[in-house]
Amino acid sequence: MNSTFKRSVSLFFAIAAIGILTWPSAMAASVPGTAGDRTTPARIDFIFDKDAYGVPSAQAEAMTSETQKFSRLSVRLYGGFSRVAAGDVNEGADGYFELFETYAALGYGTTTGGYKPVHAGYNFGADFIYQLSPAIGVGLGVGYLRSSSDSLMTFAGEGLAFTLSGTPTLSAVPIRLGVFLTFPIAGKISLTADAGAAYYAGLKLDATQRLEMDADNWQAMSVSGSRNGNLGFQGSLGFEYRLSRGMGFFVEALGRYARFKNFASVTGTTETSDGGSETTSGKLYILTETFTDGTFSTFTIEETPPVDNPPSETFREPKIDLSGFSLQAGIRIRF
Repeated sequence: MNSTFKRSVSLFFAIAAIGILTWPSAMAASVPGTAGDRTTPARIDFIFDKDAYGVPSAQAEAMTSETQKFSRLSVRLYGGFSRVAAGDVNEGADGYFELFETYAALGYGTTTGGYKPVHAGYNFGADFIYQLSPAIGVGLGVGYLRSSSDSLMTFAGEGLAFTLSGTPTLSAVPIRLGVFLTFPIAGKISLTADAGAAYYAGLKLDATQRLEMDADNWQAMSVSGSRNGNLGFQGSLGFEYRLSRGMGFFVEALGRYARFKNFASVTGTTETSDGGSETTSGKLYILTETFTDGTFSTFTIEETPPVDNPPSETFREPKIDLSGFSLQAGIRIRF
């Protein structure tokens, strides 16, 4: 069978198929008063959606163009409120405050003010993100967080008056690696989320107290410790509003788990108004003293591991707990 004959047979079957498709419409048109009553037969091209099967629509072209042109690199700059747990830090730093409150409760005097736990602070930082797709990116970031509180108490009793002040401070430089997700939900608004691990460099504790009888009689005490190499985890959920193709504004809530072991060594300094000064280095412990009418806890620095003397004295090592949350806002710049 030669090629000319093959083409003729193919053409015949094509014409026959068209005839079969158009025959019902032609028959309906030949019956007066029916829905098919018209002067010309229907064309076969009414079956096809020109937008779907022909030239792509403008909207489809825009969507394809946007997908192909998404930014691979972006930077997030943020800052906001931060809160840390700092449970053991507060238990150790409130020592004299707790002792004076115990004296007042026993009727030996009165107090005004008190210890303010360290929780609230601030954080800020930047994330550098590489987009694997419009929705998924991986990023490396560095930040800084700091929480501090100032406390003031006066104690009066038995012909004596004391003023006690204290300021514990926790700070760190988290370096994090994470996965960043972006899900458009309405117009220019997207739901955002991220999760990852964070290395807390420069973890530092500074706790100071000053006890004054008057301007000429005082005692100042401080504890300072620092360490690197602490691993934690964090994740966030928020919203981003696209101001333009290259810039967006976002708000988010971030949760953080960052609970670390005790410092290998800390330094304690005591200074008095008569010119005396003493510096001690060793391990930081929380000493809990229990007596007949009450109990209180305070930081103590020991050069050798202390031994409990129950029930009056017990020692334990504190945890340095930066776990908590942040409420932050910032901008995201896409390149």
